[in-house]
Amino acid sequence: MKRLLLCVLLVGCSDDDSGGGGPVALDNFGMELATVSCRQQFDCCTDAEIMDMYMGITYDGHAIMTEADCVGFANALLTGLGVAQWKESLAMGRIEYDSAAAGGCISALEGLTCDQYSSGNIDDLPSSCRPYLIPKVGDGGGCTQDYECTSKNCVGATHQPNGPDTDGMCQPMPGAGEACTDNCADGLYCGFDTTNGNELCMPLKTDGAECSLDRDCASEYCDDTSRKCATEPPTCTGQ
Repeated sequence: MKRLLLCVLLVGCSDDDSGGGGPVALDNFGMELATVSCRQQFDCCTDAEIMDMYMGITYDGHAIMTEADCVGFANALLTGLGVAQWKESLAMGRIEYDSAAAGGCISALEGLTCDQYSSGNIDDLPSSCRPYLIPKVGDGGGCTQDYECTSKNCVGATHQPNGPDTDGMCQPMPGAGEACTDNCADGLYCGFDTTNGNELCMPLKTDGAECSLDRDCASEYCDDTSRKCATEPPTCTGQ
C-alpha cells in the first residue's frame, strides 16, 4: 500500500494524458487526498488493522480511532510537509503543478476496489493518474529535491531542520556500476560494494535475497523479520 500512496503523493504514475477527476488546487490537495485515502482505509480495513496501522501515532492528543481522526492527521501531514515543500519549489520556478493531473490521481485512488487498495500495486491505478509535479531544472541546475530535476536526481542538497535548505545540483541518473549517493536508473538500487567500499548502482534483488531497505528489492519490500526481499503483504484483509 505504501508504494501506491507514495506514487500518488509524489508524482503520479503514468505518462498517459487521459482524463480523470476534476482539477484539484494545490491548497486543497492535502485534504482531498486525505479524505479519499482515509475513506478507503475505513471501508476496507478492520478496526484491528487500522489500530495496527496507526500504532503509536496520535492526533489531537489521542489515538487515531475514527475516519475523522485519520483525515485530520493525514491532511496535516500532507499539507504541512508535501504541499509546503512543493510551494517552495513552485516559487523558485523549479516545478509546475498540474491541477487536472492531480485530480486524476485522486480520482484513480478513489475508484480502487478494496482488493486493489490492499495490494498496493501501482499497476492497479488507471492511466488517468499521470505526473502532476512537472520538473523544470535540467542537469547542472540548482535543486533541493529530486522532483525538481528533469533527471529525477538531485545530488548534494542539504536540509536543515531550523534553517534554509542548501542547494545541490541536478545530475544525470547513474547507471549500472556507476557511483551513486541515493538514486539509480530503473532496475537498479544504490548499494554498498564490499570489494571497494564504494556505493554503486546494482541490479535490484529478487525475492529471497538478503536486503537492508525496501529500495534494495525489485518488489520494493524488505521483510523486517527475515531481512529478505519478498512480496509485500496486503495492507488490509478486512477480516
